[in-house]
Amino acid sequence: MIRKTTLILIGIVFFGFLLRAYRITSLPMYGDELTMVYDTYSILKTGMDATGERMPLTFRMGAGRPGGYIYASIPFVSIFGPTELGIRSLSVLSGLGIIVLMFFLAKKLFDNEKIGLIASFLTSISMWDIYLSRGGFEAHFALLLALLGVTAFIYSKYLIWAIAWGLTIFTYPTFKLTLPIIFPLLIWFWEHKFGEHKFGVHKTIVKNKLFVASLIVLTLFGVLVIRESLKGRSEERFLSSNIFSDSGMKEQLIQKINDERNLSSLPKFIKPVFYNRPYEYFRIVSENYIDNLSPGFLFLRGDGNPRHNSGEWGMLYFIEFPILLVGIYKLWIEKKKDIIFLGGWILITPLATMLMGEPHALRSDFMLPPILLITSYTLSKFTRKQFYFIFGLMFLQLILILNAIYFLSPNKFASFWSADAKTESLKAINSSKKDKKVTLSTKIDNIEYAYEVYAKIDPNLVISQYGKFPKVFGSVLIVDK
Repeated sequence: MIRKTTLILIGIVFFGFLLRAYRITSLPMYGDELTMVYDTYSILKTGMDATGERMPLTFRMGAGRPGGYIYASIPFVSIFGPTELGIRSLSVLSGLGIIVLMFFLAKKLFDNEKIGLIASFLTSISMWDIYLSRGGFEAHFALLLALLGVTAFIYSKYLIWAIAWGLTIFTYPTFKLTLPIIFPLLIWFWEHKFGEHKFGVHKTIVKNKLFVASLIVLTLFGVLVIRESLKGRSEERFLSSNIFSDSGMKEQLIQKINDERNLSSLPKFIKPVFYNRPYEYFRIVSENYIDNLSPGFLFLRGDGNPRHNSGEWGMLYFIEFPILLVGIYKLWIEKKKDIIFLGGWILITPLATMLMGEPHALRSDFMLPPILLITSYTLSKFTRKQFYFIFGLMFLQLILILNAIYFLSPNKFASFWSADAKTESLKAINSSKKDKKVTLSTKIDNIEYAYEVYAKIDPNLVISQYGKFPKVFGSVLIVDK
C-alpha cells in the first residue's frame, strides 16, 4: 500500500509539472536554445555537432558550451524533433527532479518528513524554478545534478555524488568554481552532523573506501575539465564576458583614476596607492557579489532579463524575506551546524558570478535550495493558521506571476525569444515548398540558426557550410548583411 507521504509527494510533483509545462511552447526558441537543439539534432543524425566535430565535450556554438545539456537532450529531440518541446523537456524534468530531491534533502537534514513535504511544495511553486523550467537552460539541468550530488553525499551515496558533480561541471561552467569551494563545507557538515560517535566510535568520511574511490572518479572528471580548458575552448565564454575583459569598463576606470589623481591634493608619489585599478576592480567585484544577495534581485525585480524572469518580479516571494530572517535566527539558536552549512552554501554561490557583472538568475540558481530549506524549516514551526495565511499570500502573488508568464510575456517579450526569426523562417519554408527563391538576412537576430532548426535542414548540409556566407539551402539563401 502506498504511504500517505508518497501520495502527497506525487501530488506535489504533478502540480509542479502543470505549472511548468502549461503553454511552454507559447514562446519560440531564443539563440542559445536554437544552437543547442540543432547541435543535439546533428549529433543524433551524424554523430557530429553543427561545426563538423565528432562527439565533442565542448561545443563551439555558444562560445565554448559544455556538452551536458546537449547530450542529455538527445532522447527528447529524438521524440519531438528540433522543437521547443525537444529542447525544453529536459529543463521541465529537471524542475520535477529538484522538487523530489528537496523532499529527501530536507527530510534528512531535519529528520522530519513534514519539513521534506514543505520543502518540495515550496519548490513546486518557486518562481525562480518555474522560470528556469520553462526554457532550455543548461544552468537548470546543472542545478539538478549539483543538488543530486549534495543529496547523495548527505545520504552517504558517494559514487552517485561523484558522478553527479562530474556531470555538473560538464553542463554549466560556473559550477567549476562553486563546487570545489563548497566541497570542504560539505565534508565538515557531514562529519559534524552524521559522522559523530556511532556505537562509541567516531566515523570519519576520509577513511571510507567508497568515498576515496568516488573521489578518484570525480578527479577523473576534473582532469577532463582541465584538458578542455587547456584547449582554450571551454573558457571562451568566461574569458570574453568577465569584467576584466570589458574594454569599455577598463577605459572608464583608467579615465576615473586619472581624473582622481589630478584632483587629489596628495603628494604625487602617494596617489597611486589610493587611486589604482586593483582597488577599483575590488569595489566592482564586491558590489557585484552583494548585488546577488540583495533584496532588489531576490525579492523585487530579479535580474531584469525577461528570459530568466518572465513574471517581472523578484526570484522569491515577498513573504519569504521575513520568513528567511526568522529562519536564520531560529536555526542559529536551535541548529547551528545546519545554518552554518546552509548559510555558507548561500554565501559561496555568488563567488562564481561576481566576476561576470550584474546579478544573473542562471549563474546564481544554486542559492535556491538552501534558501528554500531555511524557509521550510521556519514554516514547520508556525501554527496551522499562520501556515495557511503565509501560503495564501504566496498564492496571491503566484497568480499574478502565472498570468504574466502564460498570457503577457509571450507577446511582451517575444523579441527576447527570437520571434522574428521564427516567423521569417516559417514564411521561407512555405515559400520554398512553392519553389520560390527567398533571401534571409542576418539583420534578423538568429535567423541563420532559426531557419536550420525550423526547416530541419540536413546536418551534413549545415556542416558543409559552417562559417560560410551566403548559406544556400535549396531555394533559400541566407546572407550576412
